[in-house]
Amino acid sequence: MKKPTKHLPLIIGLSFLLVVYVFLLIFENELLFRSQELSLWLPTEIWFSRRMSYPAGFLTVIATFLNQFMYYPWLGALLLVGLWLSVYLLTLKVFRIPDDRAALALIPVGLLIGCALEVGYWIFLIKTQAYLFSAAVGFTFTLLAVRGWQLIRKSWAQWAYIVVLFSAGFPLFGFYALLAALLIALLAVRGGQTGRWVTLGLCVAGIAAIPYLYYYAYTMVRQNWIYLAGLPFFRLTKEQLVFWWPYFLLILSAIALALFRFREKKTVEAQQAIESPSPKTTKSKKNSKGKKSAKPRMAREAIEALCWNGGAIVLAALFVVLFWYKDANFHNELKIEAAMEKMDYKGVLDIVKKQKSEPTRLIVMAKNLALLKLGRGGDEMFTFLDGGNRPNTPLDIRMMQVGGKMLYYNYARFNFCYRWCLEDGVEYGWRVEYLKYMTKCAILSGEYTSAQKYLDTLSKTWFHKKWAKHYQKFVDTPKLIQKDKEFATILPLYCYEDQLDGDNSLVEIYLLNYFAHSFGEASTPMFDEAGLMCALILKDIPTFWQNFFRYANSHKTDRMPTHYQEAALLFGNLEPGKVDISKMPFEKTVKAKFQAFMEYARKNAITENAERDPVIKQKFYERFGDTYFYFYFFIRDVKSY
Repeated sequence: MKKPTKHLPLIIGLSFLLVVYVFLLIFENELLFRSQELSLWLPTEIWFSRRMSYPAGFLTVIATFLNQFMYYPWLGALLLVGLWLSVYLLTLKVFRIPDDRAALALIPVGLLIGCALEVGYWIFLIKTQAYLFSAAVGFTFTLLAVRGWQLIRKSWAQWAYIVVLFSAGFPLFGFYALLAALLIALLAVRGGQTGRWVTLGLCVAGIAAIPYLYYYAYTMVRQNWIYLAGLPFFRLTKEQLVFWWPYFLLILSAIALALFRFREKKTVEAQQAIESPSPKTTKSKKNSKGKKSAKPRMAREAIEALCWNGGAIVLAALFVVLFWYKDANFHNELKIEAAMEKMDYKGVLDIVKKQKSEPTRLIVMAKNLALLKLGRGGDEMFTFLDGGNRPNTPLDIRMMQVGGKMLYYNYARFNFCYRWCLEDGVEYGWRVEYLKYMTKCAILSGEYTSAQKYLDTLSKTWFHKKWAKHYQKFVDTPKLIQKDKEFATILPLYCYEDQLDGDNSLVEIYLLNYFAHSFGEASTPMFDEAGLMCALILKDIPTFWQNFFRYANSHKTDRMPTHYQEAALLFGNLEPGKVDISKMPFEKTVKAKFQAFMEYARKNAITENAERDPVIKQKFYERFGDTYFYFYFFIRDVKSY
């Protein structure tokens, strides 16, 4: 009789992971691409030796190799899902899960997906290279190692295999070799096979001693982390404990599957033979009785299978949903930086326009930068949602680590961009993104020898050769720099002698003060507008007037933008007599809006702390949320990071 569940395991696994694959491409396309920018794989002996100088080094090599394919998110995601499918199929084999319970193998897969997609802002701080692939590669090795042990029949050969697993597996795959040994020990004891106590003793001794012995072979790892080599470096603190949960549950799920003994299912024919009363029973009678007893049993087994598989699928999906990092600001930041890299400034504004919740300061700064590049800052910078929402993470994340390098580069603060790429490269490991920014900063600073060094490195990668070739022409022929479309949007802001002062890693505060208080002999219209935009955000009236007149002098033939008129009208009334605004040609719509704002404020009895009242704030936003008046009075207590 043909088994009705023969293809059920494959159908379950493929269906589940196909849904995950589609969701990855829809919701995490930018994260997938950014992950390879925040990693680096090089086919060089030096790079390989460097990786192998750490425990679990080969795990890093494989994960980083696979991660580079995220340059094409559809391809990288396909490889990642392929690894998860391998884990699913290996789980079925290793733990001998019956076909009608196949969905149980999705539980470790769901937790692996959670391990990868809980990353969020960690992707900027984590020292684990190719984080998205790391756990999947490691756990795949664990299951392969256990399966290899199962295929060996001789006890002495199995013991020799365990010795090799420890001696070779730990330096190559770290913790995941120890996990494989633990599962081997549990399976051996549960299976009751000959020599199981020797196997148990070998595994326990190896888990306890091998990492400690290998500690003395490595010079760049702490002793208290040696047992966890290959796992991400989350600290065991209250704030970071949440990131350990999918890993804890993944290990527990593997242990539970190793200890659980699945009931062997009997075929219908075998059951009929057992229930046959005697060899003398007629053939027709046996068939009739077998059919009667088989039907309710098959129905019961079908219901049990449905319950097991349904529950397991729900549990696996629940793990995915619970651990998948979902934050609109984080994903918008990734989209904005991707658009900024392509000089798609209108695309940046389209993303910010769709913002439904209070944005982070990085989003606000990127919006203002895009408006500056488009020459629309004075008319639109206060027509978008403003605020200062903190990144949704327990981590002490700084804007510098997320998008600060992009801001410094686009604002022509090359020394700062270069410096932070260098410092973070030393701290977190060299990444493609750092090398690219360092290349461009070196080119625009005239340091062509340094730029050549970084280009030589990037030209050895598989997917960034074209990028390196594009920027190589500026090193070979510096005259082309002035004609480049990208550099043309940056060089107008490079007006003064660049120097390395201090920003205390506070990107926004530094840039606001730098542009608002820079008054030198050399300047450009774009630089002057950047200074005026920064002065508006600082809300410092004397600084505003200095920048206002500087802007007016460099834009004599241009119309004075709306927000600059609003600020001049407001500050002229707040401090009458200091600057005569009576002869300034304010537009009628600006004056009418100001009068309406002041009249509405009087009617609603604005008190000293009324701007912090959410009800009053919402009323004013509905009528005046697109004006500088609203920003000046109601956008308060904004903290940069």
